[in-house]
Amino acid sequence: MLLLDAADGTPQSLGTFLQPGAPAVVLLLEAPTRSELRRLFTSGVRAVLLRDAAPQEIASAIDAAYNGLAGISQELLELLFPAVSGMVDQHELQLGEPLTAREAEVLSMMAEGAGNKEIAARLKISEHTVKFHVSAVLAKLGAATRTEAVSRGYREGLIVL
Repeated sequence: MLLLDAADGTPQSLGTFLQPGAPAVVLLLEAPTRSELRRLFTSGVRAVLLRDAAPQEIASAIDAAYNGLAGISQELLELLFPAVSGMVDQHELQLGEPLTAREAEVLSMMAEGAGNKEIAARLKISEHTVKFHVSAVLAKLGAATRTEAVSRGYREGLIVL
């Protein structure tokens, strides 16, 4: 078991602790971002807490990590999954109108890097219709570009990896 207090952000040497067979890592951070939390958990960190966590919370996270579970403080859970807490960051997308099934398909293909011609061929529709769907996706996601639409789609869980 390894408890790291990362006062200055995520330690650059963290990768050395996340090797197969290495002890479970519990990390204390000052103010991680959502993307940093995702990266930490996908890289193998077992628990992440804020640096000012109560001793009982730290002990619980260590116990969870020791038993092969993940641990995260309530505040960080709300940051990672705002829909769970009902809290939405002001920069998060708030859909006014949901995507149709076809628009979701088009968004998914956009995420794969497909251009309009390829999308049209795969869906067996005209290129003009694809342009219509792409415009609708951009408008509904409040995006100016295809890249921005895909980025917002990933953040909002509209695109499955």
